[in-house]
Amino acid sequence: MYDSIIDTPFFKHVISPDNEEEIASISNLVTFKKGEVLYREGDEGNCMYIVRTGALKIYREHEGQEFILGHQFPGEAIGELEVFHYDSARTATVAAIERASLWRIYKEDMVKLALRYPKLLQKTIYILSERLAQADRQIEYLAFLDVYVRAANLILDLHANFSLSTEKGDLIQWKITQQHAANMIGVSRESATRAFHELQREKIIRFENRYIYVLDLEQLKEISKSAKKTSYRKWHSSKKYSLDYL
Repeated sequence: MYDSIIDTPFFKHVISPDNEEEIASISNLVTFKKGEVLYREGDEGNCMYIVRTGALKIYREHEGQEFILGHQFPGEAIGELEVFHYDSARTATVAAIERASLWRIYKEDMVKLALRYPKLLQKTIYILSERLAQADRQIEYLAFLDVYVRAANLILDLHANFSLSTEKGDLIQWKITQQHAANMIGVSRESATRAFHELQREKIIRFENRYIYVLDLEQLKEISKSAKKTSYRKWHSSKKYSLDYL
């Protein structure tokens, strides 16, 4: 959770604490309940958001099937593409997967702010590049891998982002339903359940109260048919739009 919008990675080291009032005057805090939609694909994109608390999913729907493209967590920006792009139509639907509070900044104000602080445009480019890299990974999984291998890759991604070593195994510190997992790898819930049960039967993972424990990481990597490093699986870079990196 962030107490101030200027402490978030998007504004940090760009907006001085002395200028916090400038950002406060153009941003307002909004709250969304679990399951509530921020905006839908095709909507007019007249604002962007910075996540303060909670988590969001980015997805598209086709013939009743939901395909999850990514997630956003505290400190991260969402909706910035349409703010700076000539085509302001939203490219995907975004909804809260738990109660979330976000700072909202309207397009006109954000464009003016970016003209005053060009580093914000550099950070936006970094965000979009990172998101494109995530999309490339997802395309790789969906286009070339069977359900069992997709499931293994998803768990490796979750492990890279949320794991905590415990006596029971590596705990994935993010509760996830099998339907949500299925939507992340582009298969039916039944297919995903069979794949996860097979991994559990082989004592590679274990489900406990909707949490996943990874019991055999090396075997999981072998099943994934991927030599990708853990850093490749990070959904969001630890550099967090660092100006040193930019």
